[in-house]
Amino acid sequence: MSNEGKIFGAITGRLRRILVAAIENASLLPDISAERSVLELALAAAEEAKNRQDAFSGEKQRATQELKSALARAKDAGIQLQNAAKFKLGPRNEKLVSFQVAPLRPRGPRKKGEEFKKKEQELQAKEAELLQREADLLTKPEHAKS
Repeated sequence: MSNEGKIFGAITGRLRRILVAAIENASLLPDISAERSVLELALAAAEEAKNRQDAFSGEKQRATQELKSALARAKDAGIQLQNAAKFKLGPRNEKLVSFQVAPLRPRGPRKKGEEFKKKEQELQAKEAELLQREADLLTKPEHAKS
């Protein structure tokens, strides 16, 4: 199998999985049937062009051009379907994973950088020194102050 065949299989496989996710979640996303049908048609056109490409070596260049065009349309339709799912379900819904879209998730606490830690330690040391001076001044007897 040529590299082109592997790429075609990978792309169509990915788009098929997106299509299956749309079909499985049809009850959650009834408004994306138009995008789904566009993807179905584009995939069918791409697969038909691939079949012609394989069958007719004489028409291979034309079929290759049609294949590339159909794959481009299918990719665009897949992106539209993913965006429609993200719009309908919301950007944080975990169902987006089935459409191969990463949902927005809460981030963990940030780690402090080494420079920030060093400056923070220096400030704490200065603060401790000032508190010690203040305590020393308060504990000195009155006659030693003058």
